[in-house]
Amino acid sequence: MTSSTAKPQTDATLCPLPLCSRMEFQGFPRLHSVFYSTFDINKGPIVKYQIPEGSITPISTASPYSPSSPTFPPTPIPQVSSKTLINFEAISEYIIPKNELCERLVTILMPNYKIMGYPMNIWDPNKYFTTRNELRFNLCFVFEREAETSSYEPVVRKMAKVLQELEIEDSFLSNNSQRFSVQYLIEQLLEDLNSYCECQISINDSNTINIKLFPTYPNPPPVHDYQVPVYTVELKQLMGVNWDITMQKIIEYINGINHVKKIAEKADVATHWARKYYGCVIMVDIFQFSNIYAVKPDVMRLMEDRGLQNECRDYVTKQGLIAPPIAKIFLLYCALKHGTTLRKWIDENGVMLIPMDIRRFISFGVIKNFLYRVHKYPILTDAAPESVRKRIPEPLLPYLDGQHHYDEICTEFWYSAREMDEVLGYRKEESALRTARGTEGGAEAGGVTMGGDSGTGIKFMFR
Repeated sequence: MTSSTAKPQTDATLCPLPLCSRMEFQGFPRLHSVFYSTFDINKGPIVKYQIPEGSITPISTASPYSPSSPTFPPTPIPQVSSKTLINFEAISEYIIPKNELCERLVTILMPNYKIMGYPMNIWDPNKYFTTRNELRFNLCFVFEREAETSSYEPVVRKMAKVLQELEIEDSFLSNNSQRFSVQYLIEQLLEDLNSYCECQISINDSNTINIKLFPTYPNPPPVHDYQVPVYTVELKQLMGVNWDITMQKIIEYINGINHVKKIAEKADVATHWARKYYGCVIMVDIFQFSNIYAVKPDVMRLMEDRGLQNECRDYVTKQGLIAPPIAKIFLLYCALKHGTTLRKWIDENGVMLIPMDIRRFISFGVIKNFLYRVHKYPILTDAAPESVRKRIPEPLLPYLDGQHHYDEICTEFWYSAREMDEVLGYRKEESALRTARGTEGGAEAGGVTMGGDSGTGIKFMFR
């Protein structure tokens, strides 16, 4: 049985879930303030430079700007804040902390703001004999409390290391004749990073600071041998001569049908190399007509979201044919339920008469997260007779603990689902099903369907 009589579209021709919708970059967080803090032997931790002025500690009557600067020209209109953003005294011991926290990324959460710094300590008895033989400092960045600041972590670390090197080489921080240099530096940092997400600041003839923000994305979920990759971008159009050799080998076998282990075998590459991917594919289940699927409450989005409706009809309709009405598609999704295989669903709903690619119909629901797979987990119970245990291949026994589903086992041992049923003695007609469904009626709500045994000592769990 095939999913369509017409030549099916490959999943590479149309992306069911654009990459940006899953790994969408929302923009870099806005910097509200940058300040330089150091340790004063008489006053303790102090804020020596800040931008905007008055954002961390109240502004003094004396202007920090002089008519000219020995290193940098003053800015025409310094930024000034009418009120402080944070209570510096309350967190000063974490801004200039003890040695245990030095050279570590320190993040402090206040009621409305997040402060990120990388405290440093330079020990030099000859240079700092008037300040307890050391220079303690911290360049801190202030964001909204709920901001995603992972993209700034390398910047904070780098700036601390750069200031350390500049101080060691040129007394950039401790030389009073350069007291305006740090103020100019942090002002340029705040303005350029907020405006351009990068900055280039010339310190002197031999030192230039180059900073650029890069978005950070979460690591992809684990990829298993039994999963099927589906394109989210047209990889063949993006591929160049300098692409990874493994990628060039496997790309022609990614068709929305082959699972990872089969792709690795056909491309003659190691399986662990075939598993690597970079957000260009989505992993779905192996498509088989013995599979069971069920809908989640999120299926209602299909009736409420016009854009999703159009995307669904375009994706699931066979090429060159008129798309079925969305009401019909919705009813077909709702007809998928526990205990009903795809083969039975097709027969009961006359699906073969509808101009729809069944495989793409299923993958669309899974990718859009309103349809989920109900897996079958075999369990070899303690009541299994010795004759049953001897009949089952020994390498298979560790997989019969209820933690490994059919897709995983069949892929590992190259069994079809039917062959696996025969090995385990599973008979659907003999299986007395008992269902205890949760709020979603399935695995994701804790719902479990049990069946099997018939004297074999093997049970099957569906979830």
